Amino acid sequence: TVYGDGQQTRSFCYVDDLIEGIVRLLYSDEHLPVNIGNPDEITILQFAEAINRLTHNPNGVTFVPAGRSARDPQRRRPDITRAKQILDWEAKIALEEGITRTMPYFQEKLGL
Repeated sequence: TVYGDGQQTRSFCYVDDLIEGIVRLLYSDEHLPVNIGNPDEITILQFAEAINRLTHNPNGVTFVPAGRSARDPQRRRPDITRAKQILDWEAKIALEEGITRTMPYFQEKLGL
């Protein structure tokens, strides 16, 4: 299900990458803010289509009126310049690989 037209963007970061960045920050001497995330930005529609493709879902994407999501930011993309400079860190796991790694968890939990 996609709220609105799906053109709002997000930057998804695989949890293992996120943990590595946070741990590096915890062990650093840095006391100023450092963004930890993945700067690779995609639309919500592209994200939904990737999930459908990887899960072999033949039903396609369902669109519903924006409603509450109309107040959500249209764009979210972290600037990880400081993470690269200070922590020598950046996300390594691509979106589709992260989805593929996550699928078994949801298949087990949802009994799929």
